[in-house]
Amino acid sequence: MPLDLQSAQVAVGIVISLLAILGTIFGWFGKVWRWGSSLFKPKLPIGIIEVPSKTMVLMPVSRPNALWWHMGSMGDQPAMQIVGDLNVTNISKQGVFVMGTKLRKPKTTGKALVRAHDSSMYSSKHVIPQGAVSDLRFDFFVQPPVCEKDKPFKADVAIIDQYGNEHWLKGLVFPYT
Repeated sequence: MPLDLQSAQVAVGIVISLLAILGTIFGWFGKVWRWGSSLFKPKLPIGIIEVPSKTMVLMPVSRPNALWWHMGSMGDQPAMQIVGDLNVTNISKQGVFVMGTKLRKPKTTGKALVRAHDSSMYSSKHVIPQGAVSDLRFDFFVQPPVCEKDKPFKADVAIIDQYGNEHWLKGLVFPYT
């Protein structure tokens, strides 16, 4: 039996009404589920903050020589100086302090300096405010050198925040300058 125009309009109206009712029911169900599950989460005492596992997003600066290394010396011994410039975005609910850096191989630590928003000064004491983007410069001194002069150096670098979270950038290539 073919449907006439009026029957088709009624059928479309019924389908749209059912979808609206189901959307409302499941929308409320989702809200009730979230509320119920929040009742069973332990509450933090007042004054205690929840420690985030990820506080920042890192990206190498997009300009030539943002990452580089050069042969130097520490005392009378040769050493590699490895330097990088990054853009850092704070994605946490608190200000973020950068505490230091790590190089995976060879295992070593280095320092990191953050640029203040209101100046061009870099310091280890600047905080990156919530939602802000800042510039970061890190460096390492590796002794004895693990790469030959004029060859690029490839490494994994971690930036460490005040919570001890390690934010890794893998496979960075540092050209020799």
